[in-house]
Amino acid sequence: MDYFKILPLEIKLDILTRLPTESALECKSVCTNRRSVVGHPSFSKIHFHHHLTHHLAAESGELGFLVLTRRRLHYFEYNQNHDQSKNPIQSITRINFTPPFKHFRFVGSINGLVCLLDNTYNRPRSVWICNPITRECLMLPEIKRDCDSDGYSYDETSFGYVSSTNEYKIVRFYELETSLEVHIYTLGSGDGWRNLGEFNYGSESLYLEHGVFFANETLYWLDDELEMIGTFDMAEEKFCQHLAPPPLPPDTNWILQYTNNLGGFDGFLFFALKDKVDGFNDIWLLKKKNHNPDKEEGEEHQSLGWRKEFRIDGMKSMDLLAVRKSDGVLTNSDDYINIYDTKTSTCKSLVKFWSCIAQVSPHKNTLVSFKELGEKDIKVMESAEIEETKSSEQLQEDADAEYIYL
Repeated sequence: MDYFKILPLEIKLDILTRLPTESALECKSVCTNRRSVVGHPSFSKIHFHHHLTHHLAAESGELGFLVLTRRRLHYFEYNQNHDQSKNPIQSITRINFTPPFKHFRFVGSINGLVCLLDNTYNRPRSVWICNPITRECLMLPEIKRDCDSDGYSYDETSFGYVSSTNEYKIVRFYELETSLEVHIYTLGSGDGWRNLGEFNYGSESLYLEHGVFFANETLYWLDDELEMIGTFDMAEEKFCQHLAPPPLPPDTNWILQYTNNLGGFDGFLFFALKDKVDGFNDIWLLKKKNHNPDKEEGEEHQSLGWRKEFRIDGMKSMDLLAVRKSDGVLTNSDDYINIYDTKTSTCKSLVKFWSCIAQVSPHKNTLVSFKELGEKDIKVMESAEIEETKSSEQLQEDADAEYIYL
């Protein structure tokens, strides 16, 4: 007797929404009863809430990442509780899909939603968002703006999430001659692109081309002219007070040393300070301070402060991905995924991708739905396909594989 059938719907939802995303999807093919539970209108919302609040992936020791190589997306999980005799990355899944443009840039991945930007020369930089698991996709409308004589020189697109309101926002900055124009699209709002207006930010050039990074529900970038860090609050949709970098060594040339040393890392903003003597980089993370009862209302960034976490050798073209147990730091460089030991200052390569890695981003598979967020013009990726995961042994035997385990 199938006792699951006679359970109340609330209990069925509570049981199945605790499953990993892939297992929850497999329930659809088990029987009609389970398919109806997974297809319930509130299933994906409850499932996401369980995985967000209980951090199930983190508790199991597994963290997921998306890797973009040329026009391909790959997904792998790093298991920090792995058997020491085995590679912590046991398999890689290739996501086959056809985005609506030939050349694109990977903007970011948040709660399972992947944001891509059209990077085709001399074309509008359209924004496309998809969920590879549900196969839903969405092309955002083009921004209509008068650009005949505004001195527009550069634009940058960022993707962020505000947990307090469950809002996903895409922000487009346009650098003008003397100001910055900001447009925001909130998924499901029905408002389309909202023009917040032009802002004089106190700097002739914001150097957004160095990158805009999302952390702590805020966008950050380096302002070379002011030698500070610019900030934009995603929840309040406003510019905040400049953020000072960590304590810089004396006689430091900001532009030469630090234009590429800011980034997102493990959910935090990081700043790398290079020691001129030994060549190591001190990695500072922007984290919450201890509660300050004397904090005045309206003070910006008062609850956040820089903390020096570890040192890493050189960095060069190395990108930081995540801090792991036992003093390990997951990194990527060129076409390798590596683990760096901060105690011994040694680096071990875990996986090599034959196609050079363009970008890597933390990612977790979810059932977050554009329809449930309130979007209407949703498409289904008919060509989307997630290939069967290969084992390391199979990949080593496959001379044409995109990646190998080391």
